[in-house]
Amino acid sequence: MVIEVGRVGRSLTRRWTASATVAVAVAAVSLTGVVPATAAQVTVVSCSANPGALQSAITAASPGDTLLVSGTCTGPFAINKNLTLRGVSRAVLDGNHAGSTVTVGSGAQVLLDRLTLTHGSAASSGGGVDNEGTLTVLSSTVRDNTAPVGAGGGIHNLGTLTVVSSTVNNNYSDGAGGGINNNGYLTVRGSTVFGNSGDNGGGIFNFLAGQTVELIQSSVHHNTARASDGGGINNYQGEMTVSGSSVYSNTAPFGGGIWNGGTLTVSRSSVLLNTATGGPGSGGGIYKSGGTVALDRSVVRNNTPDNCAPPGSVLGCTG
Repeated sequence: MVIEVGRVGRSLTRRWTASATVAVAVAAVSLTGVVPATAAQVTVVSCSANPGALQSAITAASPGDTLLVSGTCTGPFAINKNLTLRGVSRAVLDGNHAGSTVTVGSGAQVLLDRLTLTHGSAASSGGGVDNEGTLTVLSSTVRDNTAPVGAGGGIHNLGTLTVVSSTVNNNYSDGAGGGINNNGYLTVRGSTVFGNSGDNGGGIFNFLAGQTVELIQSSVHHNTARASDGGGINNYQGEMTVSGSSVYSNTAPFGGGIWNGGTLTVSRSSVLLNTATGGPGSGGGIYKSGGTVALDRSVVRNNTPDNCAPPGSVLGCTG
C-alpha cells in the first residue's frame, strides 16, 4: 500500500516531517548539488501487505521525490528519474530471479539507502544492480545475486557509482566482476566486498583505460576468480587507487589478491594471505601483467606461492 505522508495521522506526520525534510534536502544536495526550489514529496511504501507496491510508487513519483520503503518488495525494479529509496526497518528489494534487482537508467541520479538488494538474476550483466546513471549505494547490502551469462554478479556499472558504508557479498558472475564490474567511474568507501565469485575479478573488475576505481578504507576478501585472473581485484587496463584498504584471503589462478594490466597505486594498504593456484610465479599477492604498479607505504606479505610476480616487476615487493 502506498501512503503519502500528508495523509497519515497528525502525530505520525509530525514525527516524520522534520527528519524526512532534512533527509530529502541532504539527498537532493548529494545528488544534484542544488536544493530544489520546491519541496520534494516523501511517500511511504509498505510492501508487507503488497509486495508489488514499490515499482508502482517509483513510476508515480516525481523527480527528486523520496520513497520510504518497508517490508520485502518483489521486483525487479527500474528507475529512470532522480529518486531516493530509503529503507525502513531492514527493507528488502527482491529481484525474484527475474532480472537485475534494480536498473538505473542513463541520466538518472539515484540514492539507495539502508536497503538489501538480493535475488537478482540478470539476462546479461548486473544481477543486483545495473547502473547507467549516477548511483549512490549507502549503508546497504547487495548479496546473493547472479549474472549467469554476463558481468557484475552484484553490480554492473556503466555510469558513476559510489558505494559507501555498504557490503557486496556472495554474488556470482559467469563473466568478469563477481562482486562489482566497473565500466565507468567507481568509488568504494568504508565498505566490504567479500565472498563473491567470477570468471575473473572475483571481487572487483575494472575494465578499460579511462575507467577508474577508488577503493578507500575498504576491504576485499575471500573472493574467487574461477577461470583466470584477480581473485580480489582485476585492474585490466583501467586506473585504480587502493588507499587505506586491505585485500586478503582471495584466490585465483593468477594474481590471487590483485591482477594488474593498467595503472595501479596501492597506498597505506595491505595485501595479505592471498593464493594463486597457477604455480610458482603466478603472483599470490600481486601479478603485474603490464602497466604500472606503485606501492606507497603498503605491505604485501604471506601470499602463496609468492608475493609479487613476475620477480622484480613491482618495486618494493619481495618474496
